Amino acid sequence: MSKAFFEALSGLDAWFLYAERHEAPLHIGATYIFEGTPQVKDGRGAQGLARTIEERLHLVPRYRQKVMRLPGNLGNPVWVDDPDFDLSYHVRRAALPSPGDEATLRDYTARVFARPLDLNKPLWEMTIVEGLSGDRVAVVNKVHHAMVDGISTVDLATLLLDAESTPTRYGRPKRWRPRPAPSTAELIRHSAAAISPAGAMKQLVSLRPQEVLEAITHSPWSGGLQLALAWLRPGTPLFFNRPIGPHRRVQSVRVPLQHLKNVKTAFGGTVNDVVLAVIAEAMWRWLDDRGEPVPNALRVFAPVSVRDDSERYKLGNMVSAMVVEIPLGPMTPMERVRRVSATTGDLKRSRQAVAAGTLSQLAIWAPATLQALAARLMSSQPLWSRQSVVNIVATNVPGPQMPFYTGGAQLLEFWPLVAIYHSLGLNLAIVSYNGSVHFGMLADRDLVPDLDDFAKHLEQSAADFQAATTRKARASARTSGPRKKAAKKSVDLGVDDQPVVAAPNGDRGDVGADAAAEVHDVV
Repeated sequence: MSKAFFEALSGLDAWFLYAERHEAPLHIGATYIFEGTPQVKDGRGAQGLARTIEERLHLVPRYRQKVMRLPGNLGNPVWVDDPDFDLSYHVRRAALPSPGDEATLRDYTARVFARPLDLNKPLWEMTIVEGLSGDRVAVVNKVHHAMVDGISTVDLATLLLDAESTPTRYGRPKRWRPRPAPSTAELIRHSAAAISPAGAMKQLVSLRPQEVLEAITHSPWSGGLQLALAWLRPGTPLFFNRPIGPHRRVQSVRVPLQHLKNVKTAFGGTVNDVVLAVIAEAMWRWLDDRGEPVPNALRVFAPVSVRDDSERYKLGNMVSAMVVEIPLGPMTPMERVRRVSATTGDLKRSRQAVAAGTLSQLAIWAPATLQALAARLMSSQPLWSRQSVVNIVATNVPGPQMPFYTGGAQLLEFWPLVAIYHSLGLNLAIVSYNGSVHFGMLADRDLVPDLDDFAKHLEQSAADFQAATTRKARASARTSGPRKKAAKKSVDLGVDDQPVVAAPNGDRGDVGADAAAEVHDVV
C-alpha cells in the first residue's frame, strides 16, 4: 500500500480558511479578456482552455488537491489529493446576453466573485465566457487565498499561457493517480510534533551572545514597533468602511504604463509611489463629489511579496505588508507624488514590510484552535476595530511586459481582483501587463453604489498626472535654454540705471497670474 501523502498549510494559509465567512469569501483572481480568433492555424483559443489545462495540470499538483481538517481544529489543515477530482466541475462555460458589453461582463464577474468556493473540493474555478462584444472571449478565474498570493497567481497564469502565439508543447502527461490521504490519528501525531518548541529552543541555546545581539539589531523586529503603531493609531473610517454584505460590484481602469513612468521621471519616487498618488487623487475627488468629509490621509494596506526567484512557482502565501498613509485633499500632482514617496521611503527604512513578514510567521507557532478563534473574533465586527481602521487594500503586482497567448489567441487585458473583508468595502488590485497598468476594483454592492464614479476619477487622475508632466517639460524649456540666450543682451530702460533682461519674444516678460500658477504647480 502506498504511503499516505499530505502537506500542511502554513499558519498564514490556514488563517485565510479560518477567517472566511459567507458574506466574505476569501478568494482572489481576475477576469482575462482574449481575442476571439487565434493567430495560428488550428489554434484552440480561449474556448479550448479546458483542454490546455488538462494537458498542463500536472505542472501544478495543488489544483488537484483539497483541504483536510482535523476535528476541533487540533492542528492546521493539510492538503491531500482529491480522489474524486473532476476537471469539468472546475472549468465551466457561460454566455453573456446581448449586447455583451464590458458592463455586462463586469456584472457577471461580480456575481461569480460573490459566490464562495466549495471548501470540500480543490479551491479554484475558471469560467469561459462567450458572447463578449468584438468577438472576444473572457475567462473569469478565482482561486482561494489559502492557495496562492498575488505574485504566485501571475506565475501560475504563465503556466497556462504562452509567450508566443504558437502554444508550448509539454508532451502527453502520465495518467494521474491520487495518493492515499492520512488518517486522523496520523495528522494529530504530526501536528503535535510540528508545534513543539523543543527544536527552536535547541537552536536558540546554541547561539553565542554576540550572534544573538547581532540578530536582534539587524532583524526586521526593528520595524515591528512602527508596524504595530501604524495599526493602533486612530484612523478615520470612510463611508465604505462598514460591515460588508454578500453582494459585489466590479470596475476596471486601464492606464498606459509609460504615463506612470513619465510621472516618476518628472516628480521622483517609484512607479508604485505614482500608483498610490493617483489613487489618493481619485479618492479625494470622489469623496468631495459625494459631499463626504475628506480626512487628511487615506490608510492603505499595501501587500508586499517576499518571494524570491527560487520560489516563483511555489504555491502558498509569501507576503508581507506596509500600512501607508497617503495624503488626501487638493494639491498638485508633484506635491502628492513627493509626499507619497517620502512616506514609503520612511516605511522601507523602518523595515515595516520585513517585520510584517516575520510577525506573520508567528502563526506557525499558534495552535490551530487559537487561530480559528482569532479569525472568528476579527470577523465579528467589534466596535473597537474602527479605532485602528485601514481604509483600503491596494496590491500592486508587476506582470510581463509582452503579450501572452492561450491556444494562439492573445490576452488583450485583464481585471485583477482581491477580496473585500470585514469593514473593507472597497479594495484595489493593480497589475502591469504588456505596456499597460490594469486597475481592478472589487466593492460591496450596497456600500458602494457609485463605483463607476470612482473608476472615472481614477482614469481622469492618471490622465491629469500625465498632463502635469507635459506642463513641467514645457515650463522647464521656457526657463532654461531660451533665457540663457536672452541673458547675453540686456536692455537698459533707464529706470534707476537697472538693466532689465528682455524676454525671448521681445516683450516685457510679464507672467500672468494663471501662467504663474501653472508653473508653480509643476516645478
